[in-house]
Amino acid sequence: MRAHLVFAILALGAGIAAGATGVELAVFALAIGLVLSAELVNTAIERLVDTVSPEPTPAAAAIKDASAAAVLVAAAMAASAGVLVLGRHVGIRAAAIDRGIAALVALGCLMVLAAGAVRSGGATRGPGTR
Repeated sequence: MRAHLVFAILALGAGIAAGATGVELAVFALAIGLVLSAELVNTAIERLVDTVSPEPTPAAAAIKDASAAAVLVAAAMAASAGVLVLGRHVGIRAAAIDRGIAALVALGCLMVLAAGAVRSGGATRGPGTR
């Protein structure tokens, strides 16, 4: 959580220094709020899982991994929003930003989902299901 707060302050400072408009700073604020909210939900889920299942189990690990992956996806989206907003202010060509960043973020999200699916290996299936 501390790292996210530090990055949030740096991003807002960079936005102000680069001359971001009010709407662009609002995009930053929304992205930062998304990441911090995801982090809080992740913390709550991890504590709940630890309370319900004190012993490590594959299902508990899969739940924690999925929750952490949600924070990772939110952080990746916030970072891409930052690049999309600040890129134009620091001289990156618009086409490179629009196509390249979107493709990298989409690829990253798919990799996180694939890694989670492979790692869980069906650990979240309930009794009696196949």
